[in-house]
Order: sequence, then C-alpha cells, then structure tokens
Amino acid sequence: MTWTEKVNFFSLLVKMRKNKAFLFLYFVASIALGFVIYSYQIDWMDFNCTQGRNSNSCIYKMQRLYFLPFLGFLACVLLLFLDKIFKLLLILNKNFEGLSEKTNWKILIIYSISLSVFLFNYRFSFNILDPTRIEWIRDIDKDVILNYLSWHMFRDSPWDFPLGLIHSINYPDGISIAYSDPIVLFALIFKVFSNYLPNNFQYLGLWYFISYILQGFFASLIFKNIQCKLKFKLLAVPFLIFSTVLLNRLVHVNLNAHWLILASFYLYFSKNISVKKKVIWHSILVFLTGWLHPYQTFILFAQQFALFLKIYLDDKKHLKYISIVFSCNLFLVILTWYVIGYFHLGGSYSGTSLYISNLNTFINSFGHSSLLFPLSAGGGDYEGSAYLGLGLITILVVLLFENWPKNKLIFTKENKPLLWIIGILAIIATGFNFKFGHIILLYLPRPLFIDNLFAIFRSVGRFIWPAYYFVVIFTLLTLIYRERSIYKKYILFIMALIIQLVDLYPTYKRLPLNYVQGFTVKRDLSIWEKFMGNDKNKLIFYPNRDYLYEDFWLLSKKNNYSTNIGYFARTNSSRNNENDNNTYNNIISGHIPKDTVYVVFKDNINIFTSNQKKSNFTCEYIQEFYACKNKS
Repeated sequence: MTWTEKVNFFSLLVKMRKNKAFLFLYFVASIALGFVIYSYQIDWMDFNCTQGRNSNSCIYKMQRLYFLPFLGFLACVLLLFLDKIFKLLLILNKNFEGLSEKTNWKILIIYSISLSVFLFNYRFSFNILDPTRIEWIRDIDKDVILNYLSWHMFRDSPWDFPLGLIHSINYPDGISIAYSDPIVLFALIFKVFSNYLPNNFQYLGLWYFISYILQGFFASLIFKNIQCKLKFKLLAVPFLIFSTVLLNRLVHVNLNAHWLILASFYLYFSKNISVKKKVIWHSILVFLTGWLHPYQTFILFAQQFALFLKIYLDDKKHLKYISIVFSCNLFLVILTWYVIGYFHLGGSYSGTSLYISNLNTFINSFGHSSLLFPLSAGGGDYEGSAYLGLGLITILVVLLFENWPKNKLIFTKENKPLLWIIGILAIIATGFNFKFGHIILLYLPRPLFIDNLFAIFRSVGRFIWPAYYFVVIFTLLTLIYRERSIYKKYILFIMALIIQLVDLYPTYKRLPLNYVQGFTVKRDLSIWEKFMGNDKNKLIFYPNRDYLYEDFWLLSKKNNYSTNIGYFARTNSSRNNENDNNTYNNIISGHIPKDTVYVVFKDNINIFTSNQKKSNFTCEYIQEFYACKNKS
C-alpha cells in the first residue's frame, strides 16, 4: 500500500483526479471562485474608490482585480494536489535530518540574511545604497526629506557644543540635529569626513539596509536555540522578518531599527550566555539607542529592567552589580543626549493622547492588508498599529481548537518580569484610554508624572511594539510545540506563511522610487539670490511657520545664509514667539537689520504696505511671498 493510500483524505484526492468528469467540474468551480472574488473586488472598489477606479485613492487596484482571483484559483488547484505536496515535504524532511547543530545554524543564518536582502532589494532596490542617489528620498515622505536635508545642513555647520547644533536653521537659536531624526550617530561620523564626501551624499539607504539585515540576523538568533526541527525554524523566521511594525515604519528611518527589540528578546531568553555577558551586551544596546532615537531608548531601558529583574530573582547576589550598571546606563544616555543637544532649547510637545494604540491593534490592518478591511480607529491610532497579519491570526484561531503544549513555553516563572514589563508598556501605549475602535471601554485619569512623560513621548502607541513581537514569538512556539502530527503542523505553517505574505503585500510591495542622482530644487532660487544680493545672509520669515522649507534650506546651504523656518520634532514655542515679536517690532519701527531680508506670505503684506515707515524698505513680490529689506 502506498503512502497516500494510508491516508483516507489523500487516497480520496487520487480518486478525484482520476475521475475526468469530476476534474472538469472542479476546475470550472475553481474558475467560478476566481470570478466571485473578482466581482467582490469590483464591489470593494466601487465602495472605496470615491474618485473613480483609476484615481490615486484606488489603491492596489491591479492586485485586487487580478492577483487575488488568481490566488483563489491557485489555492483550489493546490488543494487537489495536496498529497503530492506532502510527498515533497517528506523528501525535504529526510534531506534535512541528521545535520549537525552547527550546520543547522549556518543554514538558518544564511537563509535569514538572504531573505532580508531579498526583502530590501524587492522593496527599495540596491540603488538606494548609492550615496549620490538622493531623489528617491522625495518619493517616500516629507519626514525622510527632513532627515536628509538636516544632515545636508549639518555637515557644513561649524563644530560647536552641543555637537549636534546647527546654526543656520531655526535662526537665531539654532536647533539640534536630534530634532530632525537623521540618525545622529551616522551624521556625526560622516561629518568628520564631510570634506572628502561628494556634495550630494546620503546614508539613509545604508541605514535601511543595515536595519533589514540585522532584523533577519536576530530573528534567526531567537529561533537558534529552540529545540525543534530546522524546517520549523525556516518557516518561523519570515514572520519576524516581514514584521508589520517594521514595514510600516518606512517614513521614520531611525525607527527601522527593530532589531534592537529582537536583540533584547534574544538576550533575555538565551540560556547559553552568562549573566555578565548579557548585562554587558544589553548595556551596549541601550547606550546605542541614545545615539539613535528616544523611543528606542525608552523601550530598551524597559526591556533591560525586565532582564535585570530576572537576574535578581534568579540570584539576589547580583543586585549591587545590576543596580550600578543600570544607573551608569541611565547616566550615559542622559549625558549622550546632552552632548547631542536634546536639551538645547528645552522644547516639548503636548497632546500625546492622540497618538495611542487601539485595543483592536493586533487585528486591525489600518489599510495595510490585501485581504482584510481596516477596522475603525482614532485618527492618531496608526502610531500604535501592530497588525499581526492574517497568517498569524489564522494560526491563533486554529490553536484555540487544538491541544495546547503541556510545557508552559515562555509563560514560566523566570519570564514573568518580561511579561510584566511588556504589559506595562502596552498599558502606556493606550494612553490610559482603553478603546476598541471608537468605543471607549475605560478611561483612567493620568497621574501628573505620566502626563509629564507623555509631554516628551507623544506617540506612546509605539510602546506596543514589544507586545507585538512577544505575541508573534509566542504564537509560533505554541504551534511548533503543539501535540499534533508533524505533517499537519507543516501544512498549517506553510499555509499560514503564504497567507501572511499575500496579506501583507501592501506593506512590502515595490516602491516607485526615482533613483537619479542629485536632489531637485522645486522653485527658482536665482530670484531670491538676486534680491538678497551680496550683503544679505539672513532670510527671516514672519510669522515663523512650517513653510515649504526644503528649497530655502538648499538656498541657505548654497549661499551660507541663515533662516528661521523648518520642520522639527520639537521646538520651544515661547522662544519662537519672542523671536516673532522682535521681527514684528523691527518692521513696525522701520528697522530691518542690514544683513537681513524679511519675508511674509501675501496675506500678511499689509504689515509692510500699511506701515508708516514703509519708505525705509525695498520690497518685491517673489513667488507666493512678499520680501522686504532696508533701502541701501
């Protein structure tokens, strides 16, 4: 008796394929299913594409109309040949048996990094690694443009203290480069060599690449010491590499370093690393975040506290050691922030409750799914998005009806500190406003110290990220260790992975980027250069707003001007108001500094035209602005 005949279902598939009449009807039904999916997508577009099917608002049109119906047809065909697929799995299973642990690790790490490289090239292209290709940055988001331009301004700014200070923007106070998120660590390193670098130089593509590679590396490390077959590890790793919380961070280059969270998980769960090495390596991670982004620092400090609490509970003699290390870490990070310039202006931001995490975050695609509709959520809840993906959700649903593993996996006594910290971070991520969609289930008044914390970290929804990775890892381990046939686990794993990759396609699809060299200027700057002349080097806008600053920064960089406009993560509003008042008083008194040009929007032109001292000014309409200077 053959292997397929031993399984009733598989023997039934063989008989079905031999019946020509049934085979014909089956293929007709499969094609009909494709047409049903097609008509469903037509209805979806008619409902959602309010500006027409060919408009920009009609996202993923081709995928929905053609790829999904074909996928439905293909799934039916594969179901008919499920026994053949099982045979292939058996052959692969035999080929992987008997390999040494070292060989398994080599295969896993090569596979993980290769998959990360593929994902990076598929989504971005290796072209963005060319530091002279700049134009692609415009195609991503205004935040990435800010990242590049702030570095572009910083590289020629004279060295000062704080080290990250840029004098030529946010004039007269200047601003720290930390408030434009250009990866401060790289900015400082490359500034040292600025004279040897081409004028158009970017390192953002390199950071994306490093982040994707290290995401794959630490994903493989997490599953390295799991006691299971290599095939399960190879199937599990992609769920961490194709992480939605990573892929949705496209516009925040700094925050692509999710490998830091995975590295922290690895150190916590690893049983093959000594306490001393865990403490040292985790301290290095925390210190590194001080040069990257405060949100990463907060998360890593929280995870370090969990690790140190675990070490203390395991052996209380380590209390003095870990207390000293934790205090030193805190001191070094604060010192790092001071050196970079985070405290230069003392700016803050309020209104953090807008950027929180919704209780439906794990099942809400926020429009990043090709298979599920987004659920309702608040306007700023996207910052706390942590969609698991339909593949992982499928696994979780199946596991509800399965026998759970007898061992507690990661729900053990030694892992309680991590669970506590993840839970606390998840509560903070809600902003103490517990709502499912738009339904508020519970709102808790926030203590003053929490409000002060939220004034610094306004996008608290990001603190849901450790919980997301914990749920992913827990789900995969539960499936690996569940008490069911190994082949059924393979099938569920493979099907879930396929569903996951199809569902999350919108998050990693190829980006339409322009890979030409240089960085285009949208407006004619020669008009401004002519008006500024040779004796003006300050371009001051009144009032100071988030104007279209990009070209004026480039103008300032080219001619060594200073300007007060820009877009920053934090500013000191009282200082901005004070500077605006000084500008206003100068205009009213008829005195514009000799080296300065004042600029207003045309709707504020009356401040000059109705001024009794207007005879002191030489003014001109320039594009959408009105510019004035003192008469020579």
